[in-house]
Amino acid sequence: MRINVALALMGLMTPGSPHLRGAQAVGPDNATIVNSGSTNRAGFLITVDRSGVAERTSVPRRRSGSPQEQALPVRKTLPKALADRFYANLTAAKPLSSLPDVHCPKSASFGTALTVKFGEDQSPDLSCGDGGSAVLRDLIRDANEIVALFDSE
Repeated sequence: MRINVALALMGLMTPGSPHLRGAQAVGPDNATIVNSGSTNRAGFLITVDRSGVAERTSVPRRRSGSPQEQALPVRKTLPKALADRFYANLTAAKPLSSLPDVHCPKSASFGTALTVKFGEDQSPDLSCGDGGSAVLRDLIRDANEIVALFDSE
C-alpha cells in the first residue's frame, strides 16, 4: 500500500487504482516486477505469466510543460528454467508481505524501489538486500535476472 500511495503522489498511479498508469491489468495468476522509478528516472512494470511470456511497460516521468509519449511495451519469452524457478520461489516466499522488510538509504532524486506483486500480495523493496533470508535472496536473484533480460537490449 505504501508504494501505491507514493506512486499516486508521483503521478504514476491513479488514486485508488491498483495499477500503474498505462500498464496492463495483471491477472491473479501473473506476477509483476515493479520498479517505482524516481524523480529523475522512469519506472517500469514487467508482467510475467507462468508460461514465461513477459511484458515490460515503461512508465514515463512527468515533466512540467513537456508531454512525453509512452514507450510501447516490449515482450519477451523468458527461458523456461527461469520462469519455472521464479514461480517456484514466489510460491515458497508466500506470503510475500511477511518477507523481511530490509531498509536502506536512498537518494531522494535517484532512489527507486523494486517489488514483486503476485495477486494481492506484494513483497517489500527488493533493492535493499535480503536481510539474511534465503527465500528473499532467491526472489531478488530471479527479479534481477528478469530485469536484466530486458535491459540487455
